[in-house]
Amino acid sequence: MADEIALVFYGRGDSLGNLKFFADDLVVTELAGFKKENIIIKNVERRKDFFEFLTTNSFSAKIKEFHIYSHAYGGALSIGYGDPLILNSRGLLADTKKGGKANYLSVLDNEVGSIFSDDFLRKPYIDYKAKIQSLFTKDAKIKIWGCNSGIEDWQYSDNLGSTRVYDADAPADYYYWRAINEMNVPKLSIAQAFANYFQVKTYGATSGSSIQVKHNGAWQSSPSFLKQTGRKFVKESDILRLAPDKGVYNEYVPK
Repeated sequence: MADEIALVFYGRGDSLGNLKFFADDLVVTELAGFKKENIIIKNVERRKDFFEFLTTNSFSAKIKEFHIYSHAYGGALSIGYGDPLILNSRGLLADTKKGGKANYLSVLDNEVGSIFSDDFLRKPYIDYKAKIQSLFTKDAKIKIWGCNSGIEDWQYSDNLGSTRVYDADAPADYYYWRAINEMNVPKLSIAQAFANYFQVKTYGATSGSSIQVKHNGAWQSSPSFLKQTGRKFVKESDILRLAPDKGVYNEYVPK
């Protein structure tokens, strides 16, 4: 694959640890057929940086594979998951009821560490589509490594204590995430939204995902691996991947 590029983005891992460890291991697993100089691995934790990298760089060849490691929740990738700056700004915008500071656009704009299915339908991102599509080979693929990126009809919710609240006018501790439901419902899964926007088949999970370790030539769950080896922790030097807890990474085709 000398004339084709593999692009790998990894976001903020937070509870999953450093996602760079997983991204680096692609070089000896799924991307073993690429020359190392044709594999680009980049940490991306902001939506602005995600689109800027794709629209302002001159790549030496077409992108054959695009891998993304990120937390996800149905209709969005959370590449900046758990970032304290984002958590703080979220708290400042959240209000106790509908009609306050939180509305559809204010929430989308505030969540600078997320890429929403809605983003692909609004400016300025919709204007980048043709440019970004031109970067990929005709038989390219995108793979979103992580949780829940393939869940369709996602509904955003807020909380009332420990209870999820979906009705926009219902009492809750705050009105924030439900504001994203004010437009474009039902929501596409972020995997389907990627497929449509990039016009590239995209793989995503419909469940949570867990760490697996390659050991003795086979992939094993991290608890099984640790039990067999008598170790307490998985290390950066291990060959790692994320695998769905249920099923596989499903394919989503452009519509």
